[in-house]
Amino acid sequence: MSKVWKEADKNFVFFDQVPALDWDKTYQAYIPKVLETNSTYDYYKKLQEFCALLNDGHTKVVVPWQLREVKEIAPPIKTELIKNKVIITAILNDTIKNQGLKKGMDIIEINGINIHEYASSRVKPYVSYSTEQDMNVQVYDYHLLKGHIEEKVKLKTNTGKVYSISRKLTSTKSITSAYEFRKLNDETGYLKLNRFWGRNLDAKFDSIFQDIQSMPKLIIDVSENTGGNNGYANYVLSHFVDKPFETSRWKTLMYMPAWVSWGSSAQWQDNEGNIVEPKEESKRYTKPVVVLISEKTYSAGEDFVSAFLNTERGIVIGRTTAGSTGNPIGFSLPGEGGVQICSKRDYLANGKEFVGYGIAPQIEVKKVIDENHLINKGLEILKKEN
Repeated sequence: MSKVWKEADKNFVFFDQVPALDWDKTYQAYIPKVLETNSTYDYYKKLQEFCALLNDGHTKVVVPWQLREVKEIAPPIKTELIKNKVIITAILNDTIKNQGLKKGMDIIEINGINIHEYASSRVKPYVSYSTEQDMNVQVYDYHLLKGHIEEKVKLKTNTGKVYSISRKLTSTKSITSAYEFRKLNDETGYLKLNRFWGRNLDAKFDSIFQDIQSMPKLIIDVSENTGGNNGYANYVLSHFVDKPFETSRWKTLMYMPAWVSWGSSAQWQDNEGNIVEPKEESKRYTKPVVVLISEKTYSAGEDFVSAFLNTERGIVIGRTTAGSTGNPIGFSLPGEGGVQICSKRDYLANGKEFVGYGIAPQIEVKKVIDENHLINKGLEILKKEN
């Protein structure tokens, strides 16, 4: 408990975004709450609740894996919050399909509790997020159906029927590749960048780039990009420009004891973004491009969008991004868990803040059930390009 408090107090770079939070008093208030826990798991959930008050997606307590693989398992069902309804967007197991649960249904209750009440009381307090749109994704998409692997989750849908779903069922879908490319039509290619982490990502991008180059127009989709290493993001983007571009600016805290003794406030070290050079001409794609973003565009995915906007290479369409990136510093906690604290504050190249707010699209596209709605808008825009 004290480790979480101390490391955040020393390293966290967004205290100004939670002005109502008295970190020291909150720490003192949580000490008896932590002492009252009766298991390692309950202890970790209380630490998560404490840390989540910092309201930052890159600042979180991580429950030990051996506890998560038993107590935090979700059935292979994807859900999303769309127009205040929790919609089933995918069912990734045939056993569940055979029970009658279908894509497109909306869940109104979990275990006999109203869906929004359940999300608010059983999920939200323990989830770290930076913005409202980030919170909705973390709560309703990623964590909503998690629970003990031995306990079935009871879902009541808008049909009035209750489905009892086993958490022991596994997904029949194969692991998604970091980069995917396909042709939408003779004119337009579609490049989906799912994440910027993994092995040999530069080589994987190189392996599909020739196909990308053959297309007259291109949609780049980072609307579900979960982040990773912005070095990979910059490598990809360097293929779509013909001049150098600057990445996100950033700053971090500097602690100088002597300055504190003289009454100085916190000091910051400001840093310009890196300058990324374009690839050689034979490895560039300079034809029309649009980029798709959403509330699921996260971390290094947002760094990609930030840099893309600075290149002025094309139009960004969709919805405001998660608003959470940075460089967390990690610390071990008892029981093989940990805590990470965001130690780096990123900005757009023009100096505008986006962590805690998100990056707004140049053209907004409202969220609907149709999974192709962003692609369709991208096709519409590119149709006007020569």
